[in-house]
Amino acid sequence: MARQLRPVYEGRFTDRFPELSAAGKLLPTGDGSASCLTEALPRPITPAIVQKFRNTTNPAPGVERIFYGRADDPDIAVLLTHGIKSRPSLPAASLINPLPKTDFQQKIQDKKEAIYFSNCQTPLGRSHDQSSMLPKGLDIINTTFGTKIIQDVPAGELINPPKTFEEVESEAREGHDLYIVSHNDYHAGEAINRKYNSHFSKSFVYGKETPHFEDGRSVSKSLNLQSKRAAKIVSKQSDDFKEKFQPQIGKVLDPIAETMNVSPGHTFGMLLRPDEYGVGDLLHYRVPHEFLRGKDRERAVLTAVRQSLKKANYENFDMLVEAFRHYDK
Repeated sequence: MARQLRPVYEGRFTDRFPELSAAGKLLPTGDGSASCLTEALPRPITPAIVQKFRNTTNPAPGVERIFYGRADDPDIAVLLTHGIKSRPSLPAASLINPLPKTDFQQKIQDKKEAIYFSNCQTPLGRSHDQSSMLPKGLDIINTTFGTKIIQDVPAGELINPPKTFEEVESEAREGHDLYIVSHNDYHAGEAINRKYNSHFSKSFVYGKETPHFEDGRSVSKSLNLQSKRAAKIVSKQSDDFKEKFQPQIGKVLDPIAETMNVSPGHTFGMLLRPDEYGVGDLLHYRVPHEFLRGKDRERAVLTAVRQSLKKANYENFDMLVEAFRHYDK
């Protein structure tokens, strides 16, 4: 007879196999998420022997990390002071704005600096006395040196004179011939008299008129030389680069082919002479006159002969030695 459902399962789900015991561990009802997330107060106090290890691996925020080996040592570092004690110097205020000197202090300072030549010739803050180098009896106050400058045309009129355009143009034409001789100064498009003949005229033009269009159709045609049907123009440098470094149809890509000036069957490197012995000779400790290296063809022929004799005389001779003795007569 099936067992009755336990009260803990009632109303939650239906047990399809009540005759079998439920798997897992049955937890007592009543504990929920709220009880798990609620902090247990008061919090337990960490023992001092454990706290010093936690201070080494996981110190609290703002706390110095102290190695657990010296956690119980006395804190001597807070009592130590390194270096020497510096004496106070003059404050910045007294250096920037010193106290004013008294008259007596200023007289003493002037007397000390009077021994210097620079103080007599170029005293600080005032002009030096030059009366010793002037003639005697000269009125140094009312006497002036040099010549008086007569005021002429101001600079504004020199740079931009108050003249009309026609006046400026006429003055420029008057001196133009002189500038041609002295500076080779010609107007734009002005013909140069090279003195090829005596009949020279600035209005005379050599050659014939070049046909042109003012709408620029000839320039447009010269800038568009390639039409849609014309072949694409490629520079030789670009074509050589593509031929050298890009794969071509029917050709093997060899970027350094032009540098390999050797025959097709050329082999690079140095030919090494093989040793007189092989790996088998080394493994079997053969003496030099018993080395088998280089005797492969001889051994192959001997093996073929022995195999042929064995097949041909397998029934005639009981032993292979007897067959050799028979043919070696």
